[in-house]
Amino acid sequence: MNTTFPARLHALRRERGLTQKEAAAAMGISGALLSHYEKGIRECGLEFLCSAASFYDVSCDYLLGVSNTRRSFNEQFDERDTVQDREFRTGTLFRAATMLGDALAVTDPESAVLLRSYFALSIYRVALRACADGVLPAAWATLPENAAESGSAALMDGLLRRLRGAKTADTKPAEPVCVHTVMENGERLLREAAAAFVGEQQAQR
Repeated sequence: MNTTFPARLHALRRERGLTQKEAAAAMGISGALLSHYEKGIRECGLEFLCSAASFYDVSCDYLLGVSNTRRSFNEQFDERDTVQDREFRTGTLFRAATMLGDALAVTDPESAVLLRSYFALSIYRVALRACADGVLPAAWATLPENAAESGSAALMDGLLRRLRGAKTADTKPAEPVCVHTVMENGERLLREAAAAFVGEQQAQR
């Protein structure tokens, strides 16, 4: 018998803070039957497997233990909003990058290419630091660190200027939840950084 399925079914319910009765009602089964599934006493059918995967927003492969990734690679880029889009996590960043590129491409197809270049340079700058610190192979950084830093900063500024020049759409603005989540947390990080800077300045007086 698959022991991963009952364990993950139980863990996902606990993560949501739901009782068995609440989760069972949401998935259209009795609390007793859900208890049997979570304990591994009974094996579920395909219909319940799909229902549970949809309810907990994970893949069937994850529930069955075939994959340790909660959602498949393709699902990360599904255009529909998901429950996890409100969580500030790596998957949300990937989805936000994709959906932001799609939204920009409506008015300027080249914007999606520019956005990809911007993200590539952002990752490059962090990776450059990781090479210098020995986290990544030093040989991967083939440019002098100061030249690479200043060059990538100039390119990023140029990309942002070109993005700002994109035409305004006449259609209703896109509202992907994942992008909103990233923006909210980006603003939170900026506020925290500003508060920390002010605190340091006051401490130095």
